[in-house]
Amino acid sequence: MRQIAVNTTIVVNAAHQCRNCDSALAQEQRFCGHCGQRTGRDRLTMHDIARDFLHALTHADHSIFGLVKALAWRPGHVAREYIEGKRKKHFGPLAFLLITVGLASFMVILAGANFFTPVPDNAIANFLQQHINLIIFLQVPLLAGVCALFFWTSRLNYAEHLVLVAYTSGFRLLFLALICVPIFYFADLTPISRTTAPVYLALWLIYFAVAAVQFYRGRLFWSVVRAMVAGVLSQLIAMTVIVFCIWVYAQFAYS
Repeated sequence: MRQIAVNTTIVVNAAHQCRNCDSALAQEQRFCGHCGQRTGRDRLTMHDIARDFLHALTHADHSIFGLVKALAWRPGHVAREYIEGKRKKHFGPLAFLLITVGLASFMVILAGANFFTPVPDNAIANFLQQHINLIIFLQVPLLAGVCALFFWTSRLNYAEHLVLVAYTSGFRLLFLALICVPIFYFADLTPISRTTAPVYLALWLIYFAVAAVQFYRGRLFWSVVRAMVAGVLSQLIAMTVIVFCIWVYAQFAYS
């Protein structure tokens, strides 16, 4: 028997196409099977914005609250899962860092917590205080670079080290914004003092060392040592850069 090929053309009504990728949709389909976008009304409403905002915060696949909980106990595992391809599971590291930098900067300015009281020039101190978000950002690529140097045997590239640093630094800033700054404010403590600064730095180094042990999966003792040295060295480099910028400014301002 002769087989007769019949060409059929499927005509898709524009009302049943995804507005994001133009894929065909069934009559009652709620989400696009190709790009995942939700189908719905033509006009954007406040209800849509509120739903998307709550979805971004609480959705099980990449909830920021779930991320914070995971970073409290297993930060290195979270970063490792992300670089190994489980990126839908977790809220993105750089997005998380941006949110926490903004929150920490807002809380510091709101509470009037002055981290630059040792700077003798009031104009410079005020400038640094107003741009504390840039100071915070400065430490992230520095720490990632030091980790790439100290943990070169892990065979990871700079971007993969940066994922660990972004997640842990974001959690550090969340701790600063929601716990440390309120304590400074209500207890009338100076952020940079012989008591508060060492305690805060020690807590950060311990946390980062735990994250490094989970992330790099090397020998426990040497992973802890390298992580702590990397944390201290990145802090010193950041302080050196700040002091150098202050010195350059003073040379031009008072010459």
